[in-house]
Amino acid sequence: MSTQPLLIEIGCQEIPAGIAPPMGKALAEAVHTLLQTHGIETEAPRPGITPRRLLLHIAACPTMQPDREETIWGPPEHIAYAEGQPTKAALGFARKTGIAVEDFELADKGDGKTRYMRTVRTIRGRTVSEIIAEAMPDIIRRLPSPKQMRWRDGEARHDAFIRPICWLVACLGNEIIPFSYAGIASGRRSMGHRVHGSSGDIDIHDPFAWLEKQYVCADRELRKARIAEQLQAAAEQAGVTLVEDEALLDEVTDLVEWPRVISARYDTTFLRLPAEVSRIELKHHQRCFSACDAQGNVSPVFFAVANIESTQPQTVARGNERVVNARLADAMFYFERDPQQTLEQRVEKLSDIVFQDGLGMVGDQVRRLRGFVLDNADALGVDANHAQRAAYLCKSDLTTGLVGEFPELQGYMGSIYAAMDGEADEVARAIGQHYMPVGAEDHLPDSAIGRAIGIAERADKLLGYFHLGRIPTASADPFGLRRAAIGLIRLLADDTCPVHMTLRKILDESAKQWNEQRVTIAISEHTREQVLAYIHERLLGMAAALAVSRSALDAAWHAAKPAPLFHQLAVARLLTDFGQSETGQAVVAANKRIANILKKAGDTGTSVNEELLTETAEQQLFAALTATETRFPEAPAEQLQMLATLRQPVDQFFDDVMVMTEDSAIRHNRLALLQRLRQQFLQLADISRL
Repeated sequence: MSTQPLLIEIGCQEIPAGIAPPMGKALAEAVHTLLQTHGIETEAPRPGITPRRLLLHIAACPTMQPDREETIWGPPEHIAYAEGQPTKAALGFARKTGIAVEDFELADKGDGKTRYMRTVRTIRGRTVSEIIAEAMPDIIRRLPSPKQMRWRDGEARHDAFIRPICWLVACLGNEIIPFSYAGIASGRRSMGHRVHGSSGDIDIHDPFAWLEKQYVCADRELRKARIAEQLQAAAEQAGVTLVEDEALLDEVTDLVEWPRVISARYDTTFLRLPAEVSRIELKHHQRCFSACDAQGNVSPVFFAVANIESTQPQTVARGNERVVNARLADAMFYFERDPQQTLEQRVEKLSDIVFQDGLGMVGDQVRRLRGFVLDNADALGVDANHAQRAAYLCKSDLTTGLVGEFPELQGYMGSIYAAMDGEADEVARAIGQHYMPVGAEDHLPDSAIGRAIGIAERADKLLGYFHLGRIPTASADPFGLRRAAIGLIRLLADDTCPVHMTLRKILDESAKQWNEQRVTIAISEHTREQVLAYIHERLLGMAAALAVSRSALDAAWHAAKPAPLFHQLAVARLLTDFGQSETGQAVVAANKRIANILKKAGDTGTSVNEELLTETAEQQLFAALTATETRFPEAPAEQLQMLATLRQPVDQFFDDVMVMTEDSAIRHNRLALLQRLRQQFLQLADISRL
């Protein structure tokens, strides 16, 4: 079959960092899936992703869809034929399919019951160009992006995209795949680098090499590797050690097409600032990389990643230095002025900062956090005095000039200022860590008090926003509630610093702080149940990351006895392995059967009359169950081991005993035995959910 290279490129204005990679991946997957769906086998497309383009290339793509055979089945023989002649039903079916009735035969479908009208027809393949052209507008329309825009630059455009589309390339060999989107018709003309490149017919056979000559490194992973290599080389030349930052590296990779690392240096006066201040300024405001000297101290050397092949790199460096020095001068001003007021003196100002419309002020929140950690200090494993002090001061840095100028420093500067105020080390450290973890992969705080405040704050936030009805959807979470739930789960799941409170208890205690405050709102039981269900959904979604199966986690969650999350996870790990064993599968099957029987039977109670146990198998099961109840251990592993020993008497019971016997007294007694058995399993988990 004839093949030609396939190239599709969407050129547009600069896409914000972080958005192009999933869009480029989705484009390649959508086209590949389209081809496979139509029986067109190719290698996986090679994607090209830059701020200005989403590209895919397949070196050898068939130009024609292969012919395929379709089997058409008609009515059964007794309906289709009478006395050897086709009936009206057969003639009508043939007419509907456009095939002469003589072309049908009678064939068995394989069930050996009867024969049916059958024929096989060949469906001619379409051109691949036609298939792609037909699908491309909808594929582009469906590419994932947080926002889309429509624009007018002449003819009104009704199609939307993340940024205005400037050109479209779609070719299968020398043939243009004809379609249009947002007023732009497809062709073979592409654009190179905005400054260094030019426009022209792109090389269909090797578009990446053509773009390279146009100062565009379209391969994102290659571009990222080049930036990393240039950064290391620049750091070695400057005699410093690069502060590696994978997130920043990803961000700048998505901001440039032709990366060139440039070394620069800010004024050494600013080395008096805390280490994070300069790093945050360089990262969040200039997208620059920090460095350390040979002793591990902050170095004034930093590195910018330019999107230009400058003939005067020092001029570019001076431009970055001018901006960074100005920003750090502002930081120095605030750093020197802020300590004129202690964090404690600033607490009162929190009553002037809105927490959220409808939820009161930040000062109200601080009082709730303080009350939570004070009331639950023992269960949280923290010193009550230090915990309440840290909670009282944890938001005070929001009123400082430095955090006002650099919001990313909240918490960190609170820790710095707390130490300067003479607060206990435990208090200062907790203030600096109570926002952790910010992301799903961030480190957990090593401060127990920091964890306690973080737990309190996340529960407080979830209850407050759910009370307002600001519940996240699959596509929108503007208040970061999904991140709050995931952070809460991670804090509670960690058994290195165990929190001996169940999720329900945490939500109840957090709601109590809202309800006792009586200055904002009251959290209802319904809201608490909504939040608990939401956290449960997030927890199940994190099963793989927590190294357990989703079903095992759900089974542990639904145990009869409430347990802290770290305990539920330990049970889930046991069940994940147990459910895959032969014994485990038998026990699971029995539990499912018991659960179904009891669901249909309704409430039967657990009172078993031994005199009504007439069968040997039910007597043996009752004896084994009674022994288990009498000496049921505390450790989950030992509990599971003991429950597994019930497999044989349970299997024997179902082999030999009719549960739903006609004798109502015996039936009720057997159901009570099963109810008691199920309750014993529920002490560990609802194994029927595995």
